[in-house]
Amino acid sequence: MIKEVLTYINHHLDGDISLEKLSAISGYSPFHLHRKFKLEVGEPVGHFIIQQRIETAAFLLALTSLPISRVQSLVGYQTASSFYKAFRKVMKLSPSEFRANNRYTSALTQINSSEYLSLNYEIQSLPPRNAIVFPSVGNYFKKEIYAVWDDVKAYLDIHKLNESQFNYIAILHTCQNITPDLPGRYDAVIVPKHNQSLASNKFFQTQVPGGDFIRYRFCASADQFQRLSLVIGSHMKSQGIRHGSGISYLEFSSLPDSKDPNNLLTDWYLPIQK
Repeated sequence: MIKEVLTYINHHLDGDISLEKLSAISGYSPFHLHRKFKLEVGEPVGHFIIQQRIETAAFLLALTSLPISRVQSLVGYQTASSFYKAFRKVMKLSPSEFRANNRYTSALTQINSSEYLSLNYEIQSLPPRNAIVFPSVGNYFKKEIYAVWDDVKAYLDIHKLNESQFNYIAILHTCQNITPDLPGRYDAVIVPKHNQSLASNKFFQTQVPGGDFIRYRFCASADQFQRLSLVIGSHMKSQGIRHGSGISYLEFSSLPDSKDPNNLLTDWYLPIQK
């Protein structure tokens, strides 16, 4: 049962991880879980949770451009002071000092965290959004699919548009796990953040469909997406959440780079039946 406890901790770092919840998962009383955890893992459960949160924060700081305040919330700290204090105690540097020190990026091979996946999902009802679409076809789980984002970058450059003014979304029209040998339609989409008009024509106008969705959040290398999708699918089933019809989509924290599409904070919206 300790394996289930470790898995739960790693997938809920952005939430409140109580000893009572871990006790319910393991089947042990809080007292016996504390003893068994220390015996098998070699450290108290509270210390292990802090260590995992800070190591994951180090991964996010070194390999993404996320603001430190966003990293703080992703690993479950409510205040900047508590995050900075815990980070310095574990890493011997402040979060900003750690990020500025490039040698720590290569040192991340020493850190167990190589991805971020939160199973603290949200159910959301979303309206449709007007957008500009750049269609493509390929395998969602291959890095080659990100080549379409070069077209998006070219569009922004030609029209002298600032990347920070848009949200970047990949619309997935099929499920690659169900049809792994067939290419799927993958549309790169940009949505203006402040309702500004876009230079476009009728062939490139679209909508990001609205509806009822479940949202999961992850940050990992592109080649880990398929494995994470299976974890998320299994989690939905365990929660009794049923897939709905229609598209799912990935909303990225910034414009994907086709040459290095890794480690983007990503919200995955999947249609559900309510």
